[in-house]
Amino acid sequence: MKVRELGEYTLVARLCERLERTFGFDKRVLVGLGDDAAVLEIDGVKVVLTIDTQLENAHFRRHWMPPFDLGWKSIAISISDVVAMGGKPVAALLGLGLTGDEPVSFVDEFYDGAIAICQATGTLLLGGDTVRSPIGLMVSSVVIGIVEGEPFRRDGAKVGDEIIVTGFLGESAAGFWLLEQNIGNVQTHPLLSKCIERFRRPTPRLNAVPILRSFPVHAAIDISDGLVIDAQRMAKASRVQVVVDLPNLPLSQALKEAASITGKDALTLALTGGEDYELLIAAPSVVSSQLCETLTANGIAAHRIGAVVSEHEEGEVLGKHIDGTFKPLSGGFQHF
Repeated sequence: MKVRELGEYTLVARLCERLERTFGFDKRVLVGLGDDAAVLEIDGVKVVLTIDTQLENAHFRRHWMPPFDLGWKSIAISISDVVAMGGKPVAALLGLGLTGDEPVSFVDEFYDGAIAICQATGTLLLGGDTVRSPIGLMVSSVVIGIVEGEPFRRDGAKVGDEIIVTGFLGESAAGFWLLEQNIGNVQTHPLLSKCIERFRRPTPRLNAVPILRSFPVHAAIDISDGLVIDAQRMAKASRVQVVVDLPNLPLSQALKEAASITGKDALTLALTGGEDYELLIAAPSVVSSQLCETLTANGIAAHRIGAVVSEHEEGEVLGKHIDGTFKPLSGGFQHF
């Protein structure tokens, strides 16, 4: 059997099972396989570890992804994993694969972007590795963080929780399609340029962590592969059924305009587009309204979009439609 026949989800589950058997018993492991990042306790300090990889023509096209933005995004997406665990980034490493034909200025600008996001988030960029890549640009980022208090996990959602999302989903995916379709003059259009900015330079919700710590948050996950697939990951890990109230899903005007221009469906982009790097949160219904208000008051848009309605051994996500019917939701980004 080939990897593409097995599929990304099954492949990862297979590897996780093997590694859990071998290393999961170690008492230093607080959060192991199957979450946004690993958490180890070393000499009383809770350390968060995560890694991400981006590959040319799989995640971006060289002709529309400026090197500054690629450097920024490479670090930002890993910081988002640390944030989803309730952590604060401390240090980062970068692995950069180059064809060798890039001008030196490309590398300089790439590192300008990486340094900029590190400075903005208090993260030390301490080095990495550089190799020749015959298949195009490749970037791997490792971010190490610290958790004060208990780490957030994706497996703690409980029946009665409400589901909250930060920001506006789908704008990043819309930005991708604006770039991919080479839509002209978008940089002069404030709403369309916002979508492109969301794709090129995601901003991890680092300032949400202290707010979430002041509420009894049961579960959290960062939305990297789309709301549906990441909600399914939370539901499966927590063994619950989640209902997403589709009419209440916030669709920004920027998303609607970009979807119209690119011929995409705005709701589909919000549900399955991916690369939002927003937070999906499960919290008790008695505090969900106040949590959203507090986040919003601190400059982080937050919306209640659904609820955990029952226990479910396999985990399930349903969409509640405007006519009151319920249907399973599916879709989202997978490599295989």
